[in-house]
Amino acid sequence: MTGLSAQRTFSPLVWLQGVGTRLAGPLPANTRHTARIDLAHASLYGVLAATLTFMAVILRRLGATPEQVAAYYSLSYVGLVSAGVSMGLMRRFGMQRFAVTCWLISRSAFIIAALATNATALLALTVVFWLLDGWTGPAYTQTIRSVYPDEQRGRIISTVRLGTATVALIFTPLAGWILDDLGYQVLLPMGGLAGVAAALVFARVMRRAGDGLALPSPEKRSALRLLRANPRFTIYLCSMLLFGLAGLIPSSLYPIVQVDYLNLSYTEVGLLGLAQSLAWLTGYLVIGRLVDRLGGVRSLQLVFVVNAIVILPYVWATQGWMLLPSYVASGLVTAGVDVAVISTVIQLAEPGRVTVYATANSTLVGVRGLIAPFLGPILLSAGVPSAAIFALSAALTLVGAAVLIAAARSR
Repeated sequence: MTGLSAQRTFSPLVWLQGVGTRLAGPLPANTRHTARIDLAHASLYGVLAATLTFMAVILRRLGATPEQVAAYYSLSYVGLVSAGVSMGLMRRFGMQRFAVTCWLISRSAFIIAALATNATALLALTVVFWLLDGWTGPAYTQTIRSVYPDEQRGRIISTVRLGTATVALIFTPLAGWILDDLGYQVLLPMGGLAGVAAALVFARVMRRAGDGLALPSPEKRSALRLLRANPRFTIYLCSMLLFGLAGLIPSSLYPIVQVDYLNLSYTEVGLLGLAQSLAWLTGYLVIGRLVDRLGGVRSLQLVFVVNAIVILPYVWATQGWMLLPSYVASGLVTAGVDVAVISTVIQLAEPGRVTVYATANSTLVGVRGLIAPFLGPILLSAGVPSAAIFALSAALTLVGAAVLIAAARSR
């Protein structure tokens, strides 16, 4: 391959790096180089991220029941609820080795997904992915804490995530076409291969963290004493519980509305996903500077309010285009949570114990995620109208935003 052809091959990444440099602003040379590697990782992950947005619809079209769809959303948190286990394994094998191994195995599950012939088999493969991928959360948070300076971290994270959002923006409508014309047996392995490549690239970021990936000594305090010692973090966890319930209670009802009531094709879902990715991209342009200016807690509060717009259109939607506000808001919320949650945990954690607090956050999110997706089908089977379930969920996210007021004021 000639130098000219190589330059053309990698020009999209070079363009993204140039955009990222302008958005992040002046950075030390070492930090800038790390961010560029991270941007390459995030761009590759964008293919897998776009693929994951179709999973619930794929399962539904394979004949999954509402309970199985709820199980999919629930199982996506199985790794988080057992994040405490990962701490012991990281101490034994090393943070980098453990995290990269988990990423490689978990994402390889999608490579063999072409062999799945029914919803149950595909659901089983997702268990492998979500379990091992969830275990890496504390390691990822500690890596980001170590390689990026506090005063610029929000902008750098959001700029790096532009790679994911940009690739997802391009790939999402293509993924809808692939599903309609070639099937999930082609799309899912593509997502898995991109995810494996992303893990190998991020390993380079972890190596640059050096001693920053050293684990703290085992926590001697009980979880209850840990929370009592940090009331702001406790308030934050309560708000995250409400926010998560708001998003997960109706989660299994979304594909039912899309497939059973609105009869949307994969291509139509892909076009809505395109709008979501555009909003996701826009969200990253805003949230990083917002976090650096207001802090993680205040920024997260705003994200919780916007989350109500994700839910409410499902109350009255009678045509596919009426879900457009929901998808746009979902893109903004995805970007906001992605940056603001990491920033909030780092902001509220005691010095030197970010990994411990990240594990506590992951565990809470995991427990919430295992239970909440089943509440929607339970309420539906009890005769509660779907519109009432959506309205209740919207109310919960607004209450979560109100709870965060106390975390912002407490000291």
